[in-house]
Amino acid sequence: MKQSIRIALLSLFMTIAGQTGQALAGEPRLTFFRIGAGPTTETLYALSTAISAGISRPPGSLPCNEGGVCGVPGLIAVAQSRSGSIDNLFAMMRGELESALVRADVAFQAYHGGGPFKYEGAQENLRVIANLTPVSLHIVVPAGSDINSVRDLRGKRISVGARGSGTRDLSLIVLRTNSLAPRDLSLRYMKPGPASDALYRGDLDALFLVGAAPVDAIADLAERMELRLLPLEGYPRRQLFSLFPFIETDAIIGGTYEGIKETQTVKMGVQWVVWQDTDETLIEQITQALWQSDTSALFNRNNPRHTFPDPRYGVPEKSIPMHPGATRYYQQAGLLAP
Repeated sequence: MKQSIRIALLSLFMTIAGQTGQALAGEPRLTFFRIGAGPTTETLYALSTAISAGISRPPGSLPCNEGGVCGVPGLIAVAQSRSGSIDNLFAMMRGELESALVRADVAFQAYHGGGPFKYEGAQENLRVIANLTPVSLHIVVPAGSDINSVRDLRGKRISVGARGSGTRDLSLIVLRTNSLAPRDLSLRYMKPGPASDALYRGDLDALFLVGAAPVDAIADLAERMELRLLPLEGYPRRQLFSLFPFIETDAIIGGTYEGIKETQTVKMGVQWVVWQDTDETLIEQITQALWQSDTSALFNRNNPRHTFPDPRYGVPEKSIPMHPGATRYYQQAGLLAP
């Protein structure tokens, strides 16, 4: 249904543009810009919908200084829900998306041709526009479970995220750093909503989820049953740091979820990526609209548990190369040295 609505809206925009082409003489030409996101219950989708609304400014719209939309003139951005970061990047490779929101570790793997991208080779023309809301690894178990560490998951029924999601790939890496191979576990590949329901019914022993705390699926589940988060620390966490230089130490603060104490874990950024050959002026305008339009207000209003990142955090560091259009904006804004 949601996909049908998106297609219908696109058709409507195209019809309007065609019918009003003469009336809108002097308006910038219409440009569609697709943004790949994650499942509708995850942070990436909430970010993509806010961004698409904030950077868009269809032909005929009032200028920003006259109470109109403060997006890029002529641009219509459309958020598309997909399985996750890996699926998004493969869709970009097939030409189905102009851009995508992906986790930093997945962008790093794609750029270097590692992990799930080893058969496609290094995607060296991948570029980043911005860092967005950081996301944290959650490993959730019932409070009464006898599972007290990741190594205790041996032989258990675990959801490691949907196929095509970055959560799945990171989960398997975390399990390996704890000396657990897929054959040692009963793995399920589920999206956050179904995985939470399965844990509640007793059909799962644990679930992995990567998202900006508090993750709605976990917060809602914590209101239905008592939960714990497994810590990720010590040698396994240090191994992750050696694999991905941008992964950072994190602590999910006690009380973030009902009844759950502070738990050590890791976090990383969500990055907005495009191809290097995307028009520099367009990307400069998009980057400016990302940070100077209504994007943050839209996100914060619709996601009261979260806060849109500060532009100073948004300047990409320790990641794949930045798109030159984004670089130009950050330099002109005084956020990046020339």
